[in-house]
Amino acid sequence: MRILCLNANTTEFVTETVAGEMRATLGEAAEIVPETAGFGPAVIRTRLDHVVAGHAVVERAAAHAGAVDGIMLAVSFDTALDALRAALPIPVVGMTEASLAMARMLGGRIGYLSMGADVTPLYRDTLGAYDLDRDMAGWRALEAPEAYRPGDKSALDAALGEAAAGLAAEGADVVVLVGAVLAGAARRVQPGAPVPLVDGGRAGALMIRAMVALGAPPRRVGSFAGAAGGGLSGVSPALGRLGLGLAGRDTR
Repeated sequence: MRILCLNANTTEFVTETVAGEMRATLGEAAEIVPETAGFGPAVIRTRLDHVVAGHAVVERAAAHAGAVDGIMLAVSFDTALDALRAALPIPVVGMTEASLAMARMLGGRIGYLSMGADVTPLYRDTLGAYDLDRDMAGWRALEAPEAYRPGDKSALDAALGEAAAGLAAEGADVVVLVGAVLAGAARRVQPGAPVPLVDGGRAGALMIRAMVALGAPPRRVGSFAGAAGGGLSGVSPALGRLGLGLAGRDTR
């Protein structure tokens, strides 16, 4: 199977971080196709960033629509997830959605670790759609600029481990590492953690593999039936075709 690892921001390092963890998780079971947004924010930090990134991510998804078996959104805000699910006849998984689903199967109370207090409101918007407050044990937002660049991650991992232990002491049964840039961190930090850790790179990879294997046919009724719109002007040809309900062919 071919899985598109689709990043909604323009930072190639984030794309490769998630794609690397997907490859480590799935091995030869899937070919991972990394793709980065062609315009928009380098890192999504505001609601305006998120809206612009939504345009960028659907455009790149449209360009690959006929050439992959599924899409994993390599963006922790699950940007344009519902729109892509409605428009495409292939499975689309959000990495944060997948993390939360997996965490709920591992424990009762969930702790959250994210990067940057300034983006916590936007994370809460995202997780609110998944009933965040139902089982949240606590939240820690770390300031760790080194997470966003290549190099030694020992200081980051130590901070993540300390914060995870703190959340466990507050009652968390499992901790979700929120942030595309943290893909792979759960694997590194888990040996010293007192509770299970989940990150979106691994959880998303496992979920999209399962969804592709499920082989569910396209929906023909309901709110995700993928009805064609009235057409889009001023967009790329691939996105224009997607807007007309012509998804599923190679539009590159």
